[in-house]
Amino acid sequence: MIALRIGLATLFLLVAVTVQTSVLSNIAVAGVTCDLTLIVVIALALSRGPEWGAIAGFAGGLLLDVVPPADHTAGRWALSLAVAGYVAGLIRRETSSGPVGPLGVALTVVLGTAISFFLYSATGSLLHDPSVDWGEFGVRLGIAAGYDVVGAIVVIPLVMWIMGRVQPARERRRVLP
Repeated sequence: MIALRIGLATLFLLVAVTVQTSVLSNIAVAGVTCDLTLIVVIALALSRGPEWGAIAGFAGGLLLDVVPPADHTAGRWALSLAVAGYVAGLIRRETSSGPVGPLGVALTVVLGTAISFFLYSATGSLLHDPSVDWGEFGVRLGIAAGYDVVGAIVVIPLVMWIMGRVQPARERRRVLP
């Protein structure tokens, strides 16, 4: 079962990176688009925990770092998404007494967006990336959070449902009443 979960997570990340870099980049507002890869990372973290979130975030971020048109230093997205995925997984762990509700998922997506956006911008500043503009950070963060929450409405329930279907029978018995 673990191999199937890893395969599904890999497939989700590959599809997310492909759609994000080829389709969603054409509908950017103020240079910001929906971060589909982050949404998939958060969904994996909410369904499997902080370790899965960090690993999925690192893998998805590394894909974003190397897939054209990557115009930044490799590793920035990997770090940003790994931390965001880990934090989202911690939220899952803290709410293990029950499922994270729709408001909790939306707040988790906003928090993940803020973490990844801040870390990506901060590492860009440290590396003297000319595209980092702290004067527009708040506006761009607001647009990114809005985009991500809208995208999460469809993506997170779908990914969590599919990942929930590939549980071993002993785990399913514990979840059912």
